[in-house]
Amino acid sequence: MAATITRYTFRFSPPLLAFGVMLIGFGVLLGPVFLVVGGVIFVIGIATWLIDDARAYASAPEPTDGAHH
Repeated sequence: MAATITRYTFRFSPPLLAFGVMLIGFGVLLGPVFLVVGGVIFVIGIATWLIDDARAYASAPEPTDGAHH
């Protein structure tokens, strides 16, 4: 059920996370500027992922298959 809620909601988050990790990796080799910029982009990627997931969860219909909480 959770897979149908969040199946196609993440558009820019995984590339942002990958780019942030790449810059952090280069920052280890080249300098602290890349570490800081990569860390900021990484945090923005995680935030957009969580926001997209929360929006998808809020707009998802209630299950009607007899699930009880």
